[in-house]
Amino acid sequence: MKTLRSPLFIKVTCFSYFALILNLVDLRAQRQPPNDWPYRDPTTDSIAGISLYKAYELLKGRPSVPVVVGVIDSGVDIAHEDLRDVIWQNPKETPNNSIDDDKNGYTDDLNGWNFMGAKDGTTYEYDQPEITQTYVLLKNKYDQANRATLSPTEQRQYDTYQTAKKQFLQRYEAVRSKRLAFSDTTQFWKAATQIGSLLPDSALTPQAIRRVDPGQDSVSIAVRDVLASAYRSTYGSFATYTELIRKNWTRFRRIIASDADIAYNPDYNPRKAVGDNPADPTERYYGGPTLQIGQSQQLAVHGSHVAGIIAAKRGNGLGIDGIADNARIMTVAVVPANGDERDKDVANGIRYAVENGAKVINMSFGKRLSPFKEQVDAAIRYAEEHDVLIVHAAGNNGENYDSVPAYPSARYENGQIAQNVLVVGNSTWRLNEGLAAYSSNYGLQTVDLFAPGTDILSTVPNNQYASFSGTSMAAPHVAGVAALLRSYFPKLTAVQVKDIMLRSSYKPNIEVRKPGRSGRPVPFGSLSKTGGLLNAYEAVKMAASKNF
Repeated sequence: MKTLRSPLFIKVTCFSYFALILNLVDLRAQRQPPNDWPYRDPTTDSIAGISLYKAYELLKGRPSVPVVVGVIDSGVDIAHEDLRDVIWQNPKETPNNSIDDDKNGYTDDLNGWNFMGAKDGTTYEYDQPEITQTYVLLKNKYDQANRATLSPTEQRQYDTYQTAKKQFLQRYEAVRSKRLAFSDTTQFWKAATQIGSLLPDSALTPQAIRRVDPGQDSVSIAVRDVLASAYRSTYGSFATYTELIRKNWTRFRRIIASDADIAYNPDYNPRKAVGDNPADPTERYYGGPTLQIGQSQQLAVHGSHVAGIIAAKRGNGLGIDGIADNARIMTVAVVPANGDERDKDVANGIRYAVENGAKVINMSFGKRLSPFKEQVDAAIRYAEEHDVLIVHAAGNNGENYDSVPAYPSARYENGQIAQNVLVVGNSTWRLNEGLAAYSSNYGLQTVDLFAPGTDILSTVPNNQYASFSGTSMAAPHVAGVAALLRSYFPKLTAVQVKDIMLRSSYKPNIEVRKPGRSGRPVPFGSLSKTGGLLNAYEAVKMAASKNF
């Protein structure tokens, strides 16, 4: 990789708080890899990379065509020094003339579209979790509905609403109690002192804190639970219980206020400036053509990192080299910096990318509920019909993806499986028991393969670079190789590209620690359909031989 200029060094794990804990523990226990580890070769370098350098040796002298990759994410810094030359430009649109020149319904969409933004590019940073969104959007229709009188689609929505309602009301009450606890300093310290008296500092562990029985007082219960969570997130770095409280007081209050004011506040409405009706999943034309990242330190961070992995300018002497050397990044913003993406935005984002020429789509996000799954299914089917490959991150909860609800899903509501969707787990650089990232979801039936996703250096806004970890980083490695194949072998279909990447994956015959809390030894081959790691060299060799 290239020499970094003024890098911003950040260690971040995408998707979940649990993932953050697990990956940081994993990284602390092992040496750091070289920055270009994802491009190394597992057989010659003993590093679990994708063998990209060897792949480019095979491609020398071979012509390529540009391939558009839709990055459906939080937005991309299109002015970044390492991205600006690879950003897609709509050839049919005249910039900034307030006219929909190509008559696609999206005025001035020169580089993509922001489904979360106002016309001027201002974009909300905070949305609610899916349980709150679902409760708010479906309450009027289903709160008093008779399930037996509903259509099959409405019955599914009814069931989704009931799940969301139960979880939302539980969280709402818990947040109310926590806010009460932290708003009254005297009451808080009274409760904290009570808990502390039942817990000697010598027994300071999250499990011990949670075992404390403060009685039926909701404030005391709230204080206990917040403190246990806080201690877990610090890896036992506090010597005493009092130190834990005093050093985290400001952070506690900020978290509780955010939950109460935004996450579990049914009256919070971030969509006012967007101009759509959130309850209407069929609505398509809303949002704006740009995203103003200057208003927040978090907007476009995730999407920019993903875009850099796929296609950061190669050979320009700046920052990093992306995977695909002739890809164009179409930025489609649907994922807020905080909170869950909305089904209608995801569906519209997929359709926008397909309709405007994307041949590969990367989706590094996920959630547990999907109130308007039918719209997302229809969009995925639309992509399948138009020969577009969708790469989706498996998620970072260390869970079996076969047995947990997870959306978007490759399985349509009718039970059929989308042939154009590829689901990716997160692997580390280590060809030993630590190969599968602790936090990665896995699944013999639902996860297709693993790819580098741990300690990945890439682009973030304002000409900076950062190392992130998560399946959010693994998926764009696959999307990048898919773009590489479609660029150098343009006659390949989306399904053929998927088949090549699966069949050519590198399959180490080793036992690894099973992701999640147990960490028990399991064969790496049991964690995905292929039991393999993405391998660009073998994929290019297979595509060139036409042996697929």
